[in-house]
Amino acid sequence: MFQLVKGSAVIGMVFFVLVSFWPALDSEYKGPARVIDADTIEIDGKRHRLYGVDAMEIDQICHSRDGAAWSCGREAAAALAKFLEGRTINCDVWQKKTCDAYGRFISICYAGSDNLSAWVANEGWAIADRDANRLYNYTSQEGMAKFLRKGIWNGTFDPPAE
Repeated sequence: MFQLVKGSAVIGMVFFVLVSFWPALDSEYKGPARVIDADTIEIDGKRHRLYGVDAMEIDQICHSRDGAAWSCGREAAAALAKFLEGRTINCDVWQKKTCDAYGRFISICYAGSDNLSAWVANEGWAIADRDANRLYNYTSQEGMAKFLRKGIWNGTFDPPAE
């Protein structure tokens, strides 16, 4: 009887480990990332558009509350690059096959346990896509950034173009 319980415990632990680490084992793209802009990264020559957010374009200009112009697109990209520095990124392509009109994979990407879409929305560098799947909808992160006047929410901006 003890052997049966012991064997069941081992099987249970193996199952737990597999389920816990399944996203890491299932990653389609993994490695260091190069930031293209605050919602697009590149891993091994493949571009990934972060699912659920739309960030400032790299050359986009915003205006602070006092009216001064600033390069919010470049600052957003630099902030993401600093956040990712030295970290391994895991990207899973949304629904295993989705690409946008520019040939980029639409992906859900993580640096460790940090969801990159959630991070850029939370830091005020992106607008949440209200039509995104409810599991990957970042409107609450956007709302908090807006409330705290972080990033682009500390002034005015034109919504980013695709």
